[in-house]
Amino acid sequence: MNRIEKVSIYGLCNVFYDSFYLKGLEMLFGRDRICFTTLNFPKFKENTFAIIFEYKNTKILKVVIDSRDTNLIWEDELAWCDIYGKINYDFELISKYSNLKIVPIGPSFGIKIWGLYETLFFGLKHTFKFRKFLLNKRNYLANYWRQYKRLPLEDYYHKSVASNNSVFFVSSIWKKEFETNMNRLNFINACKLNNSIIFEGGFAPRSDGNNMDFDRNLILKRYNLKTYLSKTQLSKFVFNTPAVLSCHGWKLGEYLALGKVIISTKHKNELPNPLIDRVHLIYVRENVLEDYSVVLNELISNEALCKKMEANALSYFKNNLEPTVVINNLINFGI
Repeated sequence: MNRIEKVSIYGLCNVFYDSFYLKGLEMLFGRDRICFTTLNFPKFKENTFAIIFEYKNTKILKVVIDSRDTNLIWEDELAWCDIYGKINYDFELISKYSNLKIVPIGPSFGIKIWGLYETLFFGLKHTFKFRKFLLNKRNYLANYWRQYKRLPLEDYYHKSVASNNSVFFVSSIWKKEFETNMNRLNFINACKLNNSIIFEGGFAPRSDGNNMDFDRNLILKRYNLKTYLSKTQLSKFVFNTPAVLSCHGWKLGEYLALGKVIISTKHKNELPNPLIDRVHLIYVRENVLEDYSVVLNELISNEALCKKMEANALSYFKNNLEPTVVINNLINFGI
């Protein structure tokens, strides 16, 4: 890493959505070697996360990290870069490119990387600096504030002992993701039907009022992010299922970082290394309520299995998804 003396980040990136990778870059290189700029970059789409690593021997490495929910590829960015890190990596779709520089990097989630002063300073500075290129200056600046409202990565590593058989689960209702909604409803119903579980949560009401007939399972109050995290830490187990466009949602990355016992339906996109059933997490079949009930009862009665999966989930995150690991892997892959 000491051979890299400058890191240039495309200035029109989304610092809220890609704060995870900014954290990795800052941890590896420090802020003095990082510069937000549009120089030496093509006129990329807004929200593109592109990086140029400059080495002491004049070598450069061009990297794109595509954290979008869709499994589609940005072809202009792919043609430009040396290595293309893709969260939602669909093997069948990507195989048509016959391009070995596209690699799966697994899920991430939004984190807080700057304090209030730094957020305001960088947000205002970059909005002014790139004002001629920005299509939506207000949203660009708002992403700096959204980053500030998240929690630092270190908060996820705080280990709390699960409280008895209490389970906390709060989720969104997606208008076009019927399968996702039903998988989540199956988990909620299985928890509510289990007399051994103290369940809290449900679906968050949609802002447009269209709750897709899930009104019986709406939460009665909103949870701020700090409360959501602390209650999730205390939950006996958690539930994951592919979200919008079958993507790896933020929940999967968060749950692995928290070292939780994860119940999950199958993933639709590739991961940097596979998550193994009954090692890192435990899988259930979609739309089979009985599966959920059987798994819940097993986890309640098998503390050894829970402890093993908790340790393995956190180990998976540390070895495959932690921000510095992702950045290092992309650099090493491109060398």
